[in-house]
Amino acid sequence: MIARSMPSTAARSATVENFRRIAEEDPRIVAAFLGGSLASGLADQYSDIDIYYVIDPREYESFHPSVRSLIDGLGPVAYLDEHNNFGFDLVLFMLTNGTEGELGCGTPDKLRIMHAGPFGVLVDKKGILKDAQFPYEKMLEGEALRKDAEKQLRWYWYWYGIVLTAVARDHLWSAQSALDTMRNHLFNLLKYSYNLRPGAKIDRSLPRPLLIELGKTLPTLDPESLKTAAASMTIILKRETEGLLKATGAKYPTLFEKTVLAKQVSSNGS
Repeated sequence: MIARSMPSTAARSATVENFRRIAEEDPRIVAAFLGGSLASGLADQYSDIDIYYVIDPREYESFHPSVRSLIDGLGPVAYLDEHNNFGFDLVLFMLTNGTEGELGCGTPDKLRIMHAGPFGVLVDKKGILKDAQFPYEKMLEGEALRKDAEKQLRWYWYWYGIVLTAVARDHLWSAQSALDTMRNHLFNLLKYSYNLRPGAKIDRSLPRPLLIELGKTLPTLDPESLKTAAASMTIILKRETEGLLKATGAKYPTLFEKTVLAKQVSSNGS
């Protein structure tokens, strides 16, 4: 097994400086800034680089094709990929020294969708970052929160039923996959219960005892372990969402729960 190289913070800092220098020297780049943990002050030795280039709209067509060669100029590249799923171009990269990150590129009109949260200015040639704000995605509240809480609960129980069916068929990998989906809906509800902003790290935001309890719901690939994990997750769900349901008026799907759990009784009795 080949161990992944761990970049030094010095190598990461040098890469950030190279990005800053490129932005300073390239007239097509009107601003550059840092995001993520490097901007928030929460970076550790494992943190990647989140950097953003704001491009002159008249120059974007010429700039975009040059991004690959720009990344190549930072050092030997082990990985590079790109997508625009969020409404702007995002380049993901890893250098062979282990330094990794994301380069977001967009024009000034896309500034607000490119980033959310703290940021650190690297270059600002036209002052567009002087009074810039990057608010986090607005949290659900009121009727929207109630509806989504109920939806998350319904989907939780839908996938619980899939878990039980898969276990009964001895399709244990399918059961494991369905259990993971259940867990995602549980986490969504926990985020609401603890009023976590979108994108908040679960490991840093939920109480340590709760994280330990959740960790004990990770099963082995065994029918009883999978069913026990689902039951334990449900105990957590009911306890931790009690305040959320009271505050929002969301209704717990009691009939759905009883119907799903009846499948388990039927399976055990057959």
